[in-house]
Amino acid sequence: MSVVNSYFSAIKTFIFLVLIILITGCIAEDKEDKNPKNSEGEEVDNTSLGLNGFWNGGFDQTETLRVLIFNGDVYGLDVDKAFFGTVESPTIEEVDFSVTAYPFSYEDATNFEFVADGAATVYTINGLLATITTVVADFETDASDFGSLSLTNDGTFSNNSSLSSLIGKWTTTGLEINITSRGRFLGLNNGTDKDCSFEGQISLINAGESLLGITLNRRNCDDFNGDSTGYVAINGDGELELYSKMGSSLLFMKFSAPTGDNTADPDTSTDEPVTEEPVVEEAAAEAVVAN
Repeated sequence: MSVVNSYFSAIKTFIFLVLIILITGCIAEDKEDKNPKNSEGEEVDNTSLGLNGFWNGGFDQTETLRVLIFNGDVYGLDVDKAFFGTVESPTIEEVDFSVTAYPFSYEDATNFEFVADGAATVYTINGLLATITTVVADFETDASDFGSLSLTNDGTFSNNSSLSSLIGKWTTTGLEINITSRGRFLGLNNGTDKDCSFEGQISLINAGESLLGITLNRRNCDDFNGDSTGYVAINGDGELELYSKMGSSLLFMKFSAPTGDNTADPDTSTDEPVTEEPVVEEAAAEAVVAN
């Protein structure tokens, strides 16, 4: 009898262990399937994820607004202010934004360099995803302002990205940013003041999308000095757009593309190289030519 009991006890233990493994596997799979979280630590819903990209439009029928939406976070630059916040979608056709706008604390339109911080205005925006590329909305602020908002996706988010496409010296009238083949960069003010420098690292997020990540350190600039994180992308006009955030302070910059042989020297440091996904189509084309 003791042998039989021992046998059944072993069977029960085996079944229990199998169930534990299966449950653990299911939990792990569920975790992998979860959507990314926004800057507030909340999981982003599928409709809001579908908004990832660059949008143009404006408040109250203006056409001065540029917006980046990525993984539930929202960056915006307008003619006299900038904002940051989040977006969520209660249904597949509703898009609700909660953003905080800040006035410019520094602006240099000639070099397209804008810093926003200071007195905050909270915008509550109730929107309709009229089409997959169009948002129409009304808004209310904590200062009792009311109005409308319209946004149109510019279609550039689905463009490919690579670190190699950034190599060179990107410029404005008085600023430049030199980017190596590994995404390292150094920016300088070569204008009248010559008082600002910034450096950091650009990293690939997804080769099939135009947006890249950036870590940035600015020194001796008129505003926005210190360490920050954000994004860069090549827009539809071939310019390099930069969005960065440090606390409540926001930085927006834009640079013209390198010209001619105006390229940065390759980075020959011994650090671990930044790898990119191979482009199968190009490799296949080279093989055909070789044959």
